[in-house]
Amino acid sequence: MKQCLIITATIQPNSIMVTQNDVEVRKKEYLDTLKFYLKQSQLPIYFIENSDYDIENDEDFQTILNQERVSLYRYPKSVEFAKGKGYQEFEVLDQIIPKLIDEYDEFIKVSGRYKVINFKELIAQKNNGILIDRHQKRGVAITSFFRCKMKEYIQFIKGSYQEANDQKGIFIEHVIYQKLQLINKNSIDIFFKNPVYEGVSGSYGGSLNRHPLKMKVRNVERALLKLFGIKEFRLEY
Repeated sequence: MKQCLIITATIQPNSIMVTQNDVEVRKKEYLDTLKFYLKQSQLPIYFIENSDYDIENDEDFQTILNQERVSLYRYPKSVEFAKGKGYQEFEVLDQIIPKLIDEYDEFIKVSGRYKVINFKELIAQKNNGILIDRHQKRGVAITSFFRCKMKEYIQFIKGSYQEANDQKGIFIEHVIYQKLQLINKNSIDIFFKNPVYEGVSGSYGGSLNRHPLKMKVRNVERALLKLFGIKEFRLEY
């Protein structure tokens, strides 16, 4: 299976409900993330940026982006400021996926300021269609990190962003959760182990690190869900 990594980025923020607005801080976080993922695998990396930031004349970025495995795709900043980060992120995913579909079977998507520390383990898991953590009680799919076959994206997810509207409380996580209710259960699964995140949430500004005990309990829960063929979390804690 031929995979690629898509890292989404908005260096100069253009959305409501963004906790980190300092462009220099965001720039450093994106640079650190790119360096991190370059060390994690040999996958081709597509850095997808959609703001007015002058990345082409930024020497720090160009040092990384000039590497053979890294490709930069630029898109204009979204005109839908109030509809939020998720709307804008999937707006650009809809534009990049058709350009990659003939070259790759699957993509791994990461929100650009987040590091998934156990990335190597999680990209080795078998994927029959979409690997994404879903939570039944909250009705959300965790879109900051997921894996998806190209064809499944086109069939089930493409165009979903148009239904998201942060200002009205309709977040992309809710929209994607509902879309994935339509997929055959044999084509979808959760990750076999907790993704271990490092970074700061773009929505609430807190650390992405979870309490170690909760992480252990959730990993046990993942094993039990797999045993019973359940593809989403039922409990929240």
